[in-house]
Amino acid sequence: MRITLGMQTNETLLNLNDQQDQINTLSQEISSGKQLLSPSDNPDSWSQTMSTNQTIREYNSFLSNVNFATGWGQTTESALNELSGLLSQAKQVAISAGSSTGTAESGALATQVNGILQQALSIANTQYDNQYIFAGTATDTAPYSINSSTGAVTYNGNTGPIEVKTNMSSAADPGMTTVNLNGEAVFGGSTSGGGSNVLNDIWSLEQAITSGNSSGISNSITTLGNDFNQINNQLTTVGSQLSTLTSQQSALNTMVTNEKGVLSNLQDTDIASATVKLSQAQTAFQAALQVTSLLDNLNLSSILSGGAAG
Repeated sequence: MRITLGMQTNETLLNLNDQQDQINTLSQEISSGKQLLSPSDNPDSWSQTMSTNQTIREYNSFLSNVNFATGWGQTTESALNELSGLLSQAKQVAISAGSSTGTAESGALATQVNGILQQALSIANTQYDNQYIFAGTATDTAPYSINSSTGAVTYNGNTGPIEVKTNMSSAADPGMTTVNLNGEAVFGGSTSGGGSNVLNDIWSLEQAITSGNSSGISNSITTLGNDFNQINNQLTTVGSQLSTLTSQQSALNTMVTNEKGVLSNLQDTDIASATVKLSQAQTAFQAALQVTSLLDNLNLSSILSGGAAG
């Protein structure tokens, strides 16, 4: 087939359009920083991008839950540490009261125990993120109150666990983490049914000192020592949970970073490479323009020659 000058011109114009499109695309990729702007750019990569974004959202959701559980656990640990210290103080006061020789001294010791009781009650009603941490799932209600006259403790919470999803589910592991320690496990429940309670134990020491009940003071030394051990056992549980959460947090941060790296490879522009390609495309475009100009001159010359021959 004979290739005419007009055909060559049309082919060159098509190449010019393609090169202009390439220049526009590269310019947009450089300015936006993205090489993947729509599914048509690369359907396979677009699909991978959607899947990777969903994975990142899931990991970030887990990470948010881990951060919440960590904050709750740290608040719990701080509260228990403070309570442990108060119980240690109360036991020392009981020991001192056992050898007290004067009413004034006993009165001062009783006042000290009452201060310890008020602090312990405040700890029992500790909040994190506007939620009572020792109330079970009844987190909007202060769990503990105590009758200052009778020492009766009322627990308004429950024993329900608060769980958050911190990992992918599997047949062996649902991926859930229990955030809380319910109040009954830490302090004990209501005392109306005859049960024991840390707050009531501290109140009982105050009453024994006030009344000069040496037997009651002696019993308080033992009771408060048991309470101290109970709280420290709970501290061990919280510490173990926080260690696990720290490991999960680190692993999730690593996974999010890795997935973001995959996402970057799929959709981000390699600015250096794109800049080189843009320069090459612009050079080729200028060269094609010159060729088009020559062809246009030849066409014009052909038309004029034809006219002269006529």
